[in-house]
Amino acid sequence: MIVETQRTRISRRVGTALLGAALATALVVPGVLATSRPGAQPQAATTAIDYPYAPWLTDEAFYLKMYNCTRTGGWVTSTGSCTAYGSGRYSAYVRPIVRSGALSDLTARPYAKVLAVRNLCGHNYDGSLTTRLARAGFRGSAWGENLACRGGMSVRASIIWAHRVFQSERSYNGPHWKNIKNRNFTQIGIGIWRNGDRVRLVTDFFRP
Repeated sequence: MIVETQRTRISRRVGTALLGAALATALVVPGVLATSRPGAQPQAATTAIDYPYAPWLTDEAFYLKMYNCTRTGGWVTSTGSCTAYGSGRYSAYVRPIVRSGALSDLTARPYAKVLAVRNLCGHNYDGSLTTRLARAGFRGSAWGENLACRGGMSVRASIIWAHRVFQSERSYNGPHWKNIKNRNFTQIGIGIWRNGDRVRLVTDFFRP
């Protein structure tokens, strides 16, 4: 995890992590604790969270398109559009993932709100991913999470930036890239929350 300060801003062009971002506010690059846990069994809690409110649902749907563009071997451009969807041209083809409304409503979006409202960025501020899944009643054989934190941009621009950072990990097979291309995952929960000028994107991956 990298926090852009006055000192680090000078060297942000090194590598692809920041994609040349110019911000007036502090910037936190997506956390690198992107987990992939095949074979485990989270224990479901007795209560589940009811969180149907989705003010950025359109942007969540847009993110799913970008995600599946990269997953199927296409490439997301700087405008958020997709080149060569489903072609396997830029990476090996993996079947498109299906959005889960339950994962979005009960895990990804509530956690995105926690991070945005509290001005946090990390995977364990409301319990671990396994804890949050269990709290919502999910049992599975594989799960993982990618998240991104950004300030000073619109929601749409923030999620395009985030996905392009994840996508840039292709060259070294980074953890976010591995989650995007992981064939074990069959469902995705997408949560976006904005508080002030802070945008948080949380994507939870799951296989029952």
